[in-house]
Amino acid sequence: MQARVIHPSMKVVWVTYILAVLVVIAAVWAYFHYSPEDPPWPRWLLALPLIVFIPPLRMHIRRRMVTLTLDDDHLTMETGLLSRTRRTLDMAKIQDVTVRQTIGQRLLGVGDLMLETAGEGGAVGMHNLDSPRQVADEIIAASKRAAGIRAHGIP
Repeated sequence: MQARVIHPSMKVVWVTYILAVLVVIAAVWAYFHYSPEDPPWPRWLLALPLIVFIPPLRMHIRRRMVTLTLDDDHLTMETGLLSRTRRTLDMAKIQDVTVRQTIGQRLLGVGDLMLETAGEGGAVGMHNLDSPRQVADEIIAASKRAAGIRAHGIP
């Protein structure tokens, strides 16, 4: 099997960008619609609604910092922008694959994926993943194949 690289979804990021644009449009409209000829606040306050773009930009950058690579016998998760952390899990040791979806995530077709392995502390997780059930099924199938090969030498 060829390695499959998985990144978090852009759907949630796009929704936050759209919400930020709507907030800015509403703020600009309110500023010019409700302000008198000589507004009591300085014009530079018009730039303050741009602060609403900080959360979507942060989400966009964080999305690019997480990579999950699914191979035949191991699963690798890399996180970080300037300094990277790489965690490799043996496919045969994966015991629990959990998919969590909030109502908003279900509407967008995304979810959170949590993996737990035997003998290692802490779960590995990825948030806002496209088609999380399909990815979970692939991981479970690959885990069963790896465990079968390790135990009996058969695929």
